[in-house]
Amino acid sequence: MKDELTGTLVLVHPDLAADPANKQNQIGIITDYDLVKDDVYVSFGKGEQALYSSDALLVMKSENDVYSALMENRPNLQASDFKTLFQANLMQQYGHSGQLKDAMELLQQNPVLRELGMVSLEEKLGIVKTESVDLSQFRPPQMER
Repeated sequence: MKDELTGTLVLVHPDLAADPANKQNQIGIITDYDLVKDDVYVSFGKGEQALYSSDALLVMKSENDVYSALMENRPNLQASDFKTLFQANLMQQYGHSGQLKDAMELLQQNPVLRELGMVSLEEKLGIVKTESVDLSQFRPPQMER
C-alpha cells in the first residue's frame, strides 16, 4: 500500500480549519504514509514537508468516476464547468504525471468541480475511523438477589 501512495498528488483541503503548515488549497506529493496512525507526509517542494491525516487531503477520483460524474451532472453544469471537468478528465486518461497535476489545478479553485472530481484520501483508501468510548463510566447493572 505504501508504495502505491508514495508519489501520489494531493490537494490540502481548502476548508481545513487547523493547518499548522498553512498549506490549505495547495498541491503536494505524498512522500510517506503510516496507515495505522493515519499519518500522511506531504512534500511541497523546496524542503517543505507537512504531516496530515487522510481526511485533510483530496485526491482525484478515478478517471471512470470523474467521467461518470461529468455525464450525470451535465444538465446542471455551466458550459465552462463542463468543459473544464472534461478537460481534466482527458488529462487523467491520456496524460502523464505533469498533466495529472494540471488536471488537479483545474479543479483546485472551483468548489463544484472539486466535489465532482475529487475525494478525500480517507474515502479513497476506505479508512474507517472509530471513536473510542470510555467504558469506565458504565457500571454493569446490579443483579437482584
